[in-house]
Order: sequence, then structure tokens, then C-alpha cells
Amino acid sequence: MTMVCRLQIPTNEQNIAPVCDFTISWCLNHGLSKVESIRFTVAVSELVTDIILFAYPENSRENFEIEYHYSFPNLEIVVSELGEPFDPDKHTYDAKKAREESNFEGAGLLLMKELSDEFSFINKGKEGKEFRLSKKIEIHDIDELLQQSATLREPEIDRDEQEIPHKNIDEFTVSRIRSADAEEIAKIFYRTYEYSYFKEDMYLPKKIEEAVLSKEKLGVIARKEDGEAIGYFGVMQKEDSDIAELGEAIVTPSYRRNGVMTSMMNHLIEILKDQGVTALFAKAVTNHLVSQKVNHKFGYETTAILLALSENIKYKGFDEDYPQPISAALEFLPLIHPKQKSVYLPEKYKDFILETYEELRLEVEPKEVTSTHLAEKSDIDLNVNYTSLTSLIVVNKYGKDFQEVLSNMVSSLEEKNPCVIYLDLPLENESTPEQFSEAVSSEFIYSGLMPQFHRQSDYLRLQKVYSSLDPDIIEIYSDFGNKIKSLVVDEYHRHT
Repeated sequence: MTMVCRLQIPTNEQNIAPVCDFTISWCLNHGLSKVESIRFTVAVSELVTDIILFAYPENSRENFEIEYHYSFPNLEIVVSELGEPFDPDKHTYDAKKAREESNFEGAGLLLMKELSDEFSFINKGKEGKEFRLSKKIEIHDIDELLQQSATLREPEIDRDEQEIPHKNIDEFTVSRIRSADAEEIAKIFYRTYEYSYFKEDMYLPKKIEEAVLSKEKLGVIARKEDGEAIGYFGVMQKEDSDIAELGEAIVTPSYRRNGVMTSMMNHLIEILKDQGVTALFAKAVTNHLVSQKVNHKFGYETTAILLALSENIKYKGFDEDYPQPISAALEFLPLIHPKQKSVYLPEKYKDFILETYEELRLEVEPKEVTSTHLAEKSDIDLNVNYTSLTSLIVVNKYGKDFQEVLSNMVSSLEEKNPCVIYLDLPLENESTPEQFSEAVSSEFIYSGLMPQFHRQSDYLRLQKVYSSLDPDIIEIYSDFGNKIKSLVVDEYHRHT
């Protein structure tokens, strides 16, 4: 196996996040899928955290070593340290102690093993200790590229604040974007935001071109009669469902109020329907109402409130200080209404979820649970965003070990000082009402309905918030959105 690089890491807690950032980039750049890269990085994060916090005597400042090895199709990370002696057999995880005594000793070691294909510990005596974690690259993962996922729907700039002269245009065209449009799209962003837009890829024509060619990004571009590009509307299709996220929507400021945005949206919807996309969703920021107003103008409905979703970002035209992480309103627009489906709703939120379906005009049949069957092992996905300190746990299938696995994951994530942990529970699974109680006992609160969000299935999103928030400055536009906010805020206050 070829060693790609070796890092010397001081035992300082501030080094945990940079190691994780490097690890996930290294995994992605060597062909590991996004999901598996995140899982492998979480395993490495657990190990690095344990070494920094526990391997050496308190207040000592030492170095340990991380080596990154690669030989297709295998990735291996070797961590070596000269800390205090350690016997892993004396630190096994006890689920009963975790439940009854909140003693999670050994949970980190168990998680490292679960998230790696192979894990080994070697005690080398005076030469210290060595941990080896490996992952195998699946052949179908090789073509996946490192791309930043969209996190927030970007607002348009307030014209009155900008005082940009308005230009009337009689004619303009809207067409599907091509890779050749990449440079012009980047210029639209610069002319509107200069370099304040938070997605750096939108200033890089080659990145835009790659995203279009790989079909990761789908969108439309508006042009004047002379060919000048004046607007762009882009979406990203969700990896695990047939819905798409609104990524960027922008019109050159001087050409707004000419119907450009409406024309682009209508044209894009027709393209998406032809592509089999059944719905659009957007995460609209709540530090102002601009983006929410635009979404509701096009028929979106608010279905969830996502607390502490992103760090505060300043854009040209929005320079006010915002004293807390930015929350978001999940806005949903069905394009093709699915057939009626059966859902199993937790009694606590049953009426509220049904009201959300009514707002969306989606037909569901709430079913009573007659019997449940649990698999031997749970199937759960974990997605960690180390930049925003947020995590998403997605339950695909409940197993007999669900309570233990969920408890392990939450405990492990809490060691990273998260802003929020989101939990998605499948509403079309008859075990959800019963297993829901475990999430509530772990202090998760309501977030909302996530229609068709994973594998074309509907999910209930819960959230466990660690950030200190002032709900009064979270702005929600729609009446129903404010009903969701009232429920979320009430539960937030009861848990803080």
C-alpha cells in the first residue's frame, strides 16, 4: 500500500475539526462515495478525539501521528501514539449501563468498528500503540466527485437598499443551461454579489461546467435579445429520492421586475417534470423574509423549521449582524402529486402532520399499527457537516438494536459539541410510532414533515438543539409556518 501522506498532530482539541476536514476530502478525492466518506471520517474523528482527550496525562502536550495509505481499491488510515497503556478489552460497551446509568464507556470504540470495513488495534510495547482503519472502494463509487452540497436557498437583494437603476426589457429568452454557459453564470453571481456569495463554486466556471456535465446540476438561463445572460435558476437532484433542491436563483439586479424570475421558474418546472422530478424543496433562511416570500409566490408551503442549520453568512446587500446560527424554513412544492399512501403517525404529532399534508394537498391514509416486526439490525445512515457542526441521522429500517444504536450515535456526536442533530424517522414504516418514544426520551423535539425526502418516502424530522437561540428573531412568513414555529419554540423552551 502506498503512503499518501503523514501528519503530526498536537494533542489539542482545536485540531479535531481540521483532521476531519482533511480526512473527508482525502476519502472523496480517492474515489470513496460521499456517504462512506462521511462514515469513515466519523470513525477517524472518534479515534482522534479519544487520543486527544484520554491517551495522555491531563494537561500534557504531545504529538501523535496519522498516516493515509492508498492502494486501489483500499483506503487505510494508521494512527500511532505513545500515550498511556490501553487495553480495549477493558473498555467494552454495555448497553444496559448506557440506558440505566448514562455510562457510555466503549461506545466510541464500537462506533469505530461499525463505521470501518476493518479495524485493528496493535500494542507495540515501548513503541506505543497503533490503530488501523480501512475502507474498500466500491467500483460504482469511482466517478463520484467532491462537490459542496447546497445548504441554504439564497435570497434576492432588496432593491430599495441597493438603489440600483431599473432597466425595462421587452423581450428575453429562457433555455436549459449547457456546460458552455458556465462562465456567464459565474459572471451573474459576481455582478450581483461581488465575492460575498457563500458558495465559492459559483465563481468557478470549471466547477459549474463539471456539475452540469455530470448532471448534478440542472437549471435554466435567461438572456436578453442581444444574448447577454441576465438570470439563472439552478436545482440539484437529491441523491436518494426523485425530488430536487432549489440551489440558486438569481437575476441581475438592474433587470428585476421584468418577470424574468417567474419565466425561469415556469420553464424549469416543465423541464423537471420531463425528467421525472416529482417535487422541489428549498431551505429558506429565517433571518429575513425575502426568500420565503419569493417561494410562497410560486406556491411553496412550509413543512418544517430547521433550527441552527447554518452559521451566519453575510451577503452583499444584507450586512446586518445576526447573533446566532441561522435557522431555515423547509419549503416544499409538489410538481407531480403521488398516489395516496399509508402512513403511521406518532400520536403526539398526528393531527399536526395531517394538517401539513392538507396544506400540501397530498393525500394520505393514517393507519393504525396492528403488529410490528423488527429486523435483527437497524439500517441507519449518518451525515455529518463539520463546517456547520450539524448532523443528520436517517433511519432506513428499525432493528432490535435501534435504541442502542441511536444512543451510541447521539453520544458520539455530542462529543463534537454540535449545534444540532437532526433525526429522520420513516412515516411509512409501521414501527415508527413505537420507536418514536426513544427519540423523545433522548430530548429530540419537533421539526416537521419531510415529504418524499428519502427513497420517495415521507419522513418525520426531529431535532436536538445544542445552540442557544432567541426564537423571537427567527422570522417566518406564512401563517402555517408560524404554527410550526410555535410548536417548535414551545418544545425548545421546555428542553432548555
